[in-house]
Amino acid sequence: MDLSVVIVNWNTRDLLYDCLNSLEDACSSLSFEVLVVDNHSSDGSADMVRNSFPTFQLIPSGGNLGFTKGNNLAFERCRGDFVLLLNPDTVSPAGSLSKLVHWAQNRKNLGAVSPLLTDGAGHPAITCGFFPKAHFHWLGFLDPLRMLPGRWLQSRVSIIPSHDDTSCTVDYVTGACFLMPHGVLKSIGPLDERFFMYFEETDWCWRARQAGLDIWYCHEAEVMHLEGKAAEKASIFTTRQFQKSYRLFVEKNYGAGQVWKFRLAQFFEFGLKGVLRLLVPFNKQKNRAMASTYLQKAKIQLRSKILVTVPEAENK
Repeated sequence: MDLSVVIVNWNTRDLLYDCLNSLEDACSSLSFEVLVVDNHSSDGSADMVRNSFPTFQLIPSGGNLGFTKGNNLAFERCRGDFVLLLNPDTVSPAGSLSKLVHWAQNRKNLGAVSPLLTDGAGHPAITCGFFPKAHFHWLGFLDPLRMLPGRWLQSRVSIIPSHDDTSCTVDYVTGACFLMPHGVLKSIGPLDERFFMYFEETDWCWRARQAGLDIWYCHEAEVMHLEGKAAEKASIFTTRQFQKSYRLFVEKNYGAGQVWKFRLAQFFEFGLKGVLRLLVPFNKQKNRAMASTYLQKAKIQLRSKILVTVPEAENK
C-alpha cells in the first residue's frame, strides 16, 4: 500500500466530511487507506464516518486524547509506505496527494514533507517555518519593517510561502498535512505525547533533523487548509495550550534556562502590540478585539505555570 492517511477529529463533522470526500480524487493514482481517530465527539462525527465512508477505518478513542495521542493511536495500524497526518479542516484537490507521494518517493534522506497550504480563497497559508528563537518575538515589534529585503528581518517561526517559491528544505512543516516515510516514522519514533497539541510536529522535525534527515516544503502540490476552523471549537483552551506546548518545546530542546527568554520576548511583543491596537483611532471594534487577544497572550507570560483544562464533549 502506498499511503496511510491519519485524521484526528474532535467535533468537526461537517469539515471532516468535506475532508474525507476529497480523498479519493486526491489519491487517484495511489493505493491508500484512511484511518479516522474520533476523540469522543458529540456532534455525530463517528456516525457520519460509518454511514458515509464505510471503507475508511474509524477508531473511537474513548475520550479527548488530543492531536498527538490520537495520531499515535493510529500509527500502529498504518500499512502504507508513507504515513500522512491530515487535519480534518483540510480539503485535498484532485491529484494533490498523489503528487506529494510521488515527489517524496524520489527524494532521498527525507524525514517529512508538506505541500503548499492555501486558505479557502486559494491564498498561501502557514505551511512551514524556522525552529523558534527568542529574537523572532523581538522582531515582532517591527512588523511593518519586516516587509523589507533581508532574511534576518523576515525570519520568524511560521512561514507563508508564495506561489512563486520553489521546493526547499526547512526546519519544520506544519502538522495540517505532514507526510513521512513509514520507515522513518518507525526510526524516529511516534509523536511526543507530552504535547497535547501544538509543536508536536515541530518537535518531531527537530528529532528528524538531529538524526540527519531533511524536512521539505514541496511547492508542486497544494492542499486547502481552513486554518483555525477546528481550533475554534475551544479558543481559550487553544491559546493556553499553544503557550504550554511552546514552553515544553523550548525546555526540551534548548534547556529549561532558555524558557524565561522566550517569555520575556513574548511579553513585550504582545504587550506592545496590544497597547498600540487600543490607540488606533479607526476600526475600533476590530482593533479592541485584537488588542484583547494580544494582551491575553502577554499576561500568560507572567505565569510560571500554565494550567490547561482539556475540553470534553459534554463541555462543548
